[in-house]
Amino acid sequence: MPSTALPSQSIGAPIPNNTAHAVSVTLPTWEATVGYEEGEPWVVNKMHSGYPRFFIHSDIQQLCKLIESSYARDNERCFIFPTYNIAKRCRAFIKEKAATMSPPLHPAVRILQLSTPAPANTQEESYKIEANIAIVFFPSNLFSLVKQYWQHTGEGISSRLGEYFLSEMKDKLAEEINNKGPSAKDSISSRSPRTSRSSRSSRSSVSVNNSNISNKQESATFIEERFGRNLDLRYAKEAKKILLSRLASEYDPSYVDASNTYLYPSGMSAIFNAHRAVLGCASAEDAQKLKSVCFGFPYVDTLNILRKWGAGVHFYGFGDDESLDDLEFRLESGEKILSLFCEFPSNPLLKTPDIIRIKYLSEKFGFYIVVDDTVANSSNVNIIPYCDIVVSSLTKIFSGDSNVMAGCLVLNKKSKFYSQLKKFMDEDYEDFFWDQDAIYLERNSRDFQGRSQIMNKNADEVLKLFQSSPLISHIYYPSVTSPESKKNYDAVKRENGGYGALISIVFKDQTDAVCFFNTIKLSKGPSLGTNFTLVCPYAILAHFKELDEVAKWGVDPNLVRLSIGMEKSSELIAALKEALDAAQEQHLV
Repeated sequence: MPSTALPSQSIGAPIPNNTAHAVSVTLPTWEATVGYEEGEPWVVNKMHSGYPRFFIHSDIQQLCKLIESSYARDNERCFIFPTYNIAKRCRAFIKEKAATMSPPLHPAVRILQLSTPAPANTQEESYKIEANIAIVFFPSNLFSLVKQYWQHTGEGISSRLGEYFLSEMKDKLAEEINNKGPSAKDSISSRSPRTSRSSRSSRSSVSVNNSNISNKQESATFIEERFGRNLDLRYAKEAKKILLSRLASEYDPSYVDASNTYLYPSGMSAIFNAHRAVLGCASAEDAQKLKSVCFGFPYVDTLNILRKWGAGVHFYGFGDDESLDDLEFRLESGEKILSLFCEFPSNPLLKTPDIIRIKYLSEKFGFYIVVDDTVANSSNVNIIPYCDIVVSSLTKIFSGDSNVMAGCLVLNKKSKFYSQLKKFMDEDYEDFFWDQDAIYLERNSRDFQGRSQIMNKNADEVLKLFQSSPLISHIYYPSVTSPESKKNYDAVKRENGGYGALISIVFKDQTDAVCFFNTIKLSKGPSLGTNFTLVCPYAILAHFKELDEVAKWGVDPNLVRLSIGMEKSSELIAALKEALDAAQEQHLV
């Protein structure tokens, strides 16, 4: 069960407290959230943590600086990826997008590969592994462009891989920086013959606090293995096998088994690679010409992926029956589409699409269906019979502890596209899910089903509280969003399933929303599916620069999203009621 300690209310503190690889970060007030989005120093300068695809972890930042000081040419920056193939994809993205700039740019982009030594003996196997990274060097003026690839695809290195690589190679890089250079026998190896080491002598030296890095890693390892029942690195492969079997067991075995279930380092990476799989299975002509459909208002980077890779996207932001009517008319009129991506239900509006009708249209008109079931999760709904690919963020409720990023992609064995998709995955899939992350995820997910049931029950109690509040104009939750949406959800809800942990509420007055959010004594920051309740002003946090645009799709600036956790129901209700009462009191003044 979650700790009873009060969550931090300090800007920039990790969520959970004192967690080196925390997934969320504290933004304790509405004003702090706005300040973060506007880049205000009083907020930004305190952000020592953040959601990993948006905020580059301090260990990764330090590793980048060391590598740049040792290997970069003048005016170059770098991003680090776990494999050479991913680095090549990033390089292709940079060149393609830079060529469309005004004026067009044709930057030099280089890739360097580095590796750490393999364990020298069986004793070292418990804490040491051969790790590989691929570094993309690019002109520094393109940093914001390259960060788009990092954010959208979720394919950057994990913070734990950054920490491990930093601890293993810090001495060697320090030698490089100080112009001592590694010898041919050094265990850190460069595997890129094209890499230049020019201008090293012109750069200032970078100091590395070796003892701090080692102490932090040893302390974290001791605590997690002593109290968290973690496996050690020798069992990373077994941990991944367990995870694949655990994930596959969530579905009917006639549709899914471990052989068609794939692990990724983030949910976004699973979505990106699902899109890559669809593009890879299509003919070259279709991949270049046919647009995909984004059905329903999605998490922001799903839409970014469909816009920036492939032929583009038709966006049906409402994701309702009328939208399906329009899509069907488009298809009946002769237009072809490549695929349809949707969330089940959507985040943050908790709208559930008519997946059975979508399946019917797919059979008739021959497009792929990719469903993200993160919000409902596989313990509550059985979505696999109605799509070709299921993707999910395991960072969320499957993990629950908010201390590891992960995702999965599952193929439907009964899909008409299964043979093509399976062939693509067999030839293309790389396991770049870092071993230490797999070990943490295996531990965290052991009680996934039980935690999901507790969250379902708590969410139902919270729903009743909000339904009685005169301050709230609308509640979004799969059972109450709309009769149409509830019918669509119930059509695939498991017999013992619930409606999930995510609730969005819209206040009639923004001053009430601000008072409620600022008063509530719960964790406040991005992410969802955590074992503890997590609250954020979603529209402000995710769409601050496009509030007018997202309002067209029903995402109100006064929307507050709550991911309900496992606290005692009475304590949770008391905390929420206290905040509602404070908002009610100031409303009457």
